[in-house]
Amino acid sequence: MKIVFWVSAVLTVLTLAPSVLYWILFFSTGDAVARSRAVTFFRFTVVIVLGTFNIWIFARVGGALKDIWFPPPPAAVAPAAESDEPPS
Repeated sequence: MKIVFWVSAVLTVLTLAPSVLYWILFFSTGDAVARSRAVTFFRFTVVIVLGTFNIWIFARVGGALKDIWFPPPPAAVAPAAESDEPPS
């Protein structure tokens, strides 16, 4: 999952940066094309973030289902020490 989060972070920055630049261009010039491109880049950013969130959720659901169907072996427990003295 660490790789998915790193790739998502890089893609988010790579799509959010042009969005910010086009928003600045739109506010300084009022050009409709700059606004359209800023909105498009921002929508791609939202898709990347929500997609990463979905992958994270379904990875946890898949792991839980795997543990239900194929439970891990129980942990080994050391036997209790037998002695006549009560614990202090």
